[in-house]
Amino acid sequence: MEKYSLEMSVRDYELDVQGIVNNSVYQNYLEHARHEFLHHKGIDFVEFAQNNILLVVKSIEINFKNSLVSRDQFKVEISVEKEGNLKVVFNQDIIRLSDNKLIVSAKVTGVAVKNGRPVAPDSIPQMAGLFSEVVVG
Repeated sequence: MEKYSLEMSVRDYELDVQGIVNNSVYQNYLEHARHEFLHHKGIDFVEFAQNNILLVVKSIEINFKNSLVSRDQFKVEISVEKEGNLKVVFNQDIIRLSDNKLIVSAKVTGVAVKNGRPVAPDSIPQMAGLFSEVVVG
């Protein structure tokens, strides 16, 4: 399966006193890429919220392998799979473009909640295509 990919670059204000991207910033990169992926798949968070459907993160597991520094260009790759009936797992990698080095590997588990109760993502028509072939963006 192909992975969805989004390219970004490090901004100076994302660095810590060591001159590397602060660990918390990687979650911003991961979240932005997930939102762009979902938008690419036709999933609109505002529309979902208006229909009492919330897509929420249940857990995040991040493995830090290397660091990014100012002005590094990188990509976030995403593949998605179901786990059981209710969970959606986003497998995400952040890769530096200059040397193709893995920076971060993450597993983000989410659930869909409708009217306050977890629901199977397959039961939401807009999410039906989420688990089909992913197109590189």
